[in-house]
Amino acid sequence: MNAYFALLLGVICAGVGGELFVRGTVGLASLARISPGIIGATVAAFATSSPELSVSISSALAGEPQIALGDALGSNVVNIALILGLALVISGIHSPRDSIKRDLPVALLIPIMTGLLFLDGELSSSNGMLMLCLFIAWLAAVVIEARR
Repeated sequence: MNAYFALLLGVICAGVGGELFVRGTVGLASLARISPGIIGATVAAFATSSPELSVSISSALAGEPQIALGDALGSNVVNIALILGLALVISGIHSPRDSIKRDLPVALLIPIMTGLLFLDGELSSSNGMLMLCLFIAWLAAVVIEARR
């Protein structure tokens, strides 16, 4: 099989899969009577972050946790600068004030906190536990809001 054909086929399959995924998450939001923003911040975020999780766990088990750090940081840059930027070029995004008040501080705090924790040159297991606790607190806030 020609490499260009395989690449084209992969792009087409990713596009179709992405469309089906978006339709499924929107359907799930309407079925559960939950804001699409909350579904996007939870279900869609978990689903689209599973490859990063797999890379991080594999690299940590292989003794190369630097790959996990590079993957997480690179993914954030691409998600915010490229993906969100392209989406905004196509169409503006309207979001409820409550979700902005809840999510924006966390989205800004976590990268800053990671940088501060990394000032000593090492991210330790206790740093990871702190990050996981913050994630669980944020996720609990999202679930509580979804139940209202």
